[in-house]
Amino acid sequence: MVQYRIKSSEEINNYLNILGERNGGFDVMIINERDDYRREVRDFLSKELFETCLRTGYLIKLDENQKLMTA
Repeated sequence: MVQYRIKSSEEINNYLNILGERNGGFDVMIINERDDYRREVRDFLSKELFETCLRTGYLIKLDENQKLMTA
């Protein structure tokens, strides 16, 4: 699974997991974590928006050692 860190405040950890590709975009899971709180949301992200987020540094690809462990 490909995982990205979403740029956010230091108190909150936000991640984006790419679950699959379809119709000009990606099925993704966005994970928000803070202290004892965790929220997971599944959504669709267009390729154009995804590429813009990469280009601007809003999304940063994580390597294997940095990945969040998901259950």
